[in-house]
Amino acid sequence: MSAVRYPLPGARYQAGVTLIEALITGVILAIGILGVVSLLSLSKVSQNEAVQRSRAVALADDMLERIRRNPTAVVAYMTGSTGLETPLEPDIATAEPDPNCSSASSCTPAQLAAHDRWVWGRVLAGNTVTMTSGGEAAIVLRNLRACILFNADAGKTSTGIVSIILQWQGLRETIDAVPGSGTACGGESAGTDPTRRQVTLDSYVIDETEII
Repeated sequence: MSAVRYPLPGARYQAGVTLIEALITGVILAIGILGVVSLLSLSKVSQNEAVQRSRAVALADDMLERIRRNPTAVVAYMTGSTGLETPLEPDIATAEPDPNCSSASSCTPAQLAAHDRWVWGRVLAGNTVTMTSGGEAAIVLRNLRACILFNADAGKTSTGIVSIILQWQGLRETIDAVPGSGTACGGESAGTDPTRRQVTLDSYVIDETEII
């Protein structure tokens, strides 16, 4: 016959999970889920920012290549510090210059420059790619502004340094891409917009007709 055991006086036995433990577990789980969601959101924004910068570099390089193939008319490509902004002026956005230098082989350097600027302007405005059958422009960079500047060498007209500046607004506030000592495309105040992003490509262009 087995002995009967009785609980010791004052002893307590736990049966199941208490309410406080369940609450603590729920809080920890909620914090973990919020952390994962926040990390995914930050990763998505960072990825989008990287795509925007890559797109800006490609757009700037496209114009540099157009200028390199037509250095004699480099001055005709210049926009000045005011630059082009999207949506672009109607004459650049819709009216194609005549002649069409994409197919015509007899264009002058000035005509080719005018056509190149028109094509590039439409690319900046997203008019070359539409999102729906309704024809809405596929704007990739928000509030995009583009400046093309040229600093000729001493004694030269079409030989010197070309600067292509693309400026837009990012998705979040960080720091202004144009520091207080910098120059913002469009003449805006530098160092005042934490959402401003900027890409600048500089290239030395040589007009062989000026080389002696």
